[in-house]
Amino acid sequence: MAKKIDKKAAILDAMLDLVVKRGFHDAPMSALARKSGASPGVIYHYFPSKNDLIRALYQRVAAVKHRAFFEGYSHDMSARESLLHIWLNAYRFYRTHRKEARFLDQYLSSGYCKTSEDEEAESADPTVKRIMKWMRPKKHGGVLKDLPPEAIDSLTLGLAASLAKAPKAFSKDTLTRIAETVWTAIAEE
Repeated sequence: MAKKIDKKAAILDAMLDLVVKRGFHDAPMSALARKSGASPGVIYHYFPSKNDLIRALYQRVAAVKHRAFFEGYSHDMSARESLLHIWLNAYRFYRTHRKEARFLDQYLSSGYCKTSEDEEAESADPTVKRIMKWMRPKKHGGVLKDLPPEAIDSLTLGLAASLAKAPKAFSKDTLTRIAETVWTAIAEE
């Protein structure tokens, strides 16, 4: 059984590399077979179609991202502490998981993008539910200023992702100050 899991993982790893380097449309199954060492028949055994393969890769990358974002998170944290903690984790994820981040960028702007099934799975997670409750405007029971969701996203995770792409790494003190500034910018206190 371990051999099957290794082959499936090798296929997903190879597809991640191909998509990051060449994009979705220039990642043919023939190149995937060469890179993964799996025959097309084996690839199709695990993934009946390229869409199924890309979806499985998205689910794997999304799980890695979720674990990274919530590493060390505690339900005892206040909304402010949660945002600071998750923001710092997001920066670290985007800084250390560059292939996964690049894949997500491509995936989210592609025709393969999330389905309602993915969104339902995310919204069922109790931790995500709790955070999403806070991440509403104060007039709707949250802790945020009444800003468009796109602005909140840009000021929070978008900023963490952007800074992580910078050539130099920022110190933990600088990152903490930035995260605190983000909180001040978005929170209605």
